[in-house]
Amino acid sequence: MTGFPRTGLRGGPLQNLSATEVEGIHQGALQVLEKTGIAVHDKQMLRLLAGAGCPVQQEEFRAFLPAAIVEAAVSQAPRVVTLYDRLGQPIMALGAGPLHVRVSSGATGMLDLDDGRRRPPTCQDAANVARLADALPNVQGMSTMAVQPAELPVTAVDVLATRLALANTTKPLGYVCLNERLIEAVIAMAAAVAGGEEALRCRPFLSALAESTSPLQLVASQMAVLRAFGSRGLPLSIHAHPMAGFTAPVTLAGILAITHAEVLALATLAQLVRPGTPLIYGMSSSVPNMRSGANLSGAVEIGMMGTALAQLARRCGLPCVLSSGTDAHHPGAQSILERLMTLLPPALAGVDLINLTTLDTKMSFSLEQLVLDDMVLGLVARYLRGIAVDDEALALDIIDELGPGGGYATAGHTVRHFRSELHVPGLLERGPRAAWEAAGAHDLREDARALARRILAEHRPTPLAEGVAACLDDIVAEVEREGS
Repeated sequence: MTGFPRTGLRGGPLQNLSATEVEGIHQGALQVLEKTGIAVHDKQMLRLLAGAGCPVQQEEFRAFLPAAIVEAAVSQAPRVVTLYDRLGQPIMALGAGPLHVRVSSGATGMLDLDDGRRRPPTCQDAANVARLADALPNVQGMSTMAVQPAELPVTAVDVLATRLALANTTKPLGYVCLNERLIEAVIAMAAAVAGGEEALRCRPFLSALAESTSPLQLVASQMAVLRAFGSRGLPLSIHAHPMAGFTAPVTLAGILAITHAEVLALATLAQLVRPGTPLIYGMSSSVPNMRSGANLSGAVEIGMMGTALAQLARRCGLPCVLSSGTDAHHPGAQSILERLMTLLPPALAGVDLINLTTLDTKMSFSLEQLVLDDMVLGLVARYLRGIAVDDEALALDIIDELGPGGGYATAGHTVRHFRSELHVPGLLERGPRAAWEAAGAHDLREDARALARRILAEHRPTPLAEGVAACLDDIVAEVEREGS
């Protein structure tokens, strides 16, 4: 298994909310679902809810979920969700303790690695993102749609993007649906890689995003994703993403209540489709720039809500995922600051999985930023590991042996431990100024760009087996024929 152990959190995880406050938000969300209800724009799902005992207004597509039904359904979801790579090796044990990280989805622009200008992403960009993520040591997974290549037709975009991801990384993939007609083809591709649907269910390397439409709406396309993955027992990342003051109350407690309500509704439906379906409790809630109405993903409140999310997910017995973002337009001081503010507090709070969104409030992907993110993650990992205190670490014998004025630089104890104790972030400048100037006085972004280029030139992901690759190509060809 990969991930970052949190052995340094000796006093337990960071908590922004008291137990009473957590329970208040939870009970408030249950009240919303039972009294206010939620719009479910899918007749099949409405019938499922009605059959479970939920009052339903068919004409208004509205369902009212009693608290007892919600609580009983959510309790059936497993507490730990294990995601594998496409080679069948377990990579993420979500809910078991360590923190995991993956590259998120949604970028419709790409910052060119040569001139830094924003342009439409290409298929080569999508391949490069996957290959870079495959190589970076602190990234454990990625989305099938990290960037959306402008050249891909909507009639085949899901399968073509998934095909690119599968060819360029072995790491677990998160599927984001753009065309609900392609869900079955994407699952067929994953099954072909795994060796059949049953093998895929037992060793899932593909999870799917099923999200609400705030406030309090579940649309048909997302219900199709939930039904297709849930009915097969495949993992679902269930997300709500209301915006404070626009699609949710402006208060953080209010936005948490509506977020929690929407996620609980998704969880209930997933368990009604198939009890025991693996669920990852998710939040992509945001706050606005109240002057412009623009959505923000790098605000300090995102990190604050992330810590609360971890507590709410634990209240429900579910592993959790959230997004760490930035509103910066290019890699630099703002992007690193906002990454830390939206990543470190949730990491300390016990969030299981963090989706790294990219620049421009999730709109522009940057390979340099991903390299910088990996550097930041290395720092966070060292922080989470904490300070070991045992006989070997205390080193009382060596202190006594060397005594006053002793030198530790060449001591065996130093040689044994300096690599594990003293983290060295590769991109940060820590040498003398004269040496830095003599080397060209490069800034951090230049060094990140150079490292990204080197990785792309040298890294070769484990290829798909020849027979599997041919099967995937056949699925793609069939989808393209049907869409033409």
